[in-house]
Amino acid sequence: MPNSNVSRDHPAITRRAFAERLALAAAAPLVLGDLSPWPPLRVAERGNDGAAQVPQAVEPSALAKALAEGIRLRYGDRLTADDLRTITRAIDGRLRGAERLYQTALSNADEPDFVYRVYRGD
Repeated sequence: MPNSNVSRDHPAITRRAFAERLALAAAAPLVLGDLSPWPPLRVAERGNDGAAQVPQAVEPSALAKALAEGIRLRYGDRLTADDLRTITRAIDGRLRGAERLYQTALSNADEPDFVYRVYRGD
């Protein structure tokens, strides 16, 4: 007897195609999260005259440039120079965010909101 839960309208998806879609879905927030062409907004600093100064664009780090170069080597035929600059800034933003996360001081008493315990049965 055929499985009644399987839709007849769509062809069956292969395991490989499923894994690729799953990887793309997992990577989407990382890739698409910082694709804005502008640096992140920061509180304007006050100069000596009291006027607000616009923060200057920060040069991407060497690691961000190296990672973007790897993307250019792999997908360069599909990307424009503008795309590569945007990708480089996005990578740099993620690296800076990770660095800020590493700088967060935690004490020995800090712990997650929940404790995961594997259910081992009865």
